[in-house]
Amino acid sequence: MEAYRYQELAYLIVPVTLGLEFFMTAKNEKKDKNETPLGSYVLDLWGFVFFALIPAMFVFTIWAIESKAFPLRESTLARLDRYGVMFMFMGAWWQIYIIGALRARRLLSLDSRVSLWGPFIGLGTFISLLVLWVSPWNLKWVSIGWFIVISATLHFFKAGPKTIERVLWIFAGITFIVENIIFVWLETVV
Repeated sequence: MEAYRYQELAYLIVPVTLGLEFFMTAKNEKKDKNETPLGSYVLDLWGFVFFALIPAMFVFTIWAIESKAFPLRESTLARLDRYGVMFMFMGAWWQIYIIGALRARRLLSLDSRVSLWGPFIGLGTFISLLVLWVSPWNLKWVSIGWFIVISATLHFFKAGPKTIERVLWIFAGITFIVENIIFVWLETVV
């Protein structure tokens, strides 16, 4: 495995964390209920997808490309790898918004808002530095500032958990759509 491939494994921190958030939210939804709600099953499914399936596909494509295990499918694997890297690379931003939204959903039972904004800003800083370390125009600092501004604005206006959840879901949706548009554009250019 080439050295830069090991660096790509650091991108898995955010989706694995998102998977754990889905599991914890599902557990919170089941708490104090006689019957398990359907939503908790859906949350558990998404937890499994982000905690196990996406990392497994990511590691599989890296292994398959490096070992040349499927020589007739090399271009397909290369595309899957590019999308996987793009999913982890740019996808980390929308995944962080979802982590924040899921935490805000549980905020009713959490005592401190530090448990919401701490991981949100921490993961935002982590992915900004990881992805944009050598970016032009100080984009890493713009990205870090963006996460701080979002959390400060919502905290300053004393937004409730439902409002925070909705705002972060909207940001996640917009970022997901923009990411896929950029990926399609890059696929046509490269």
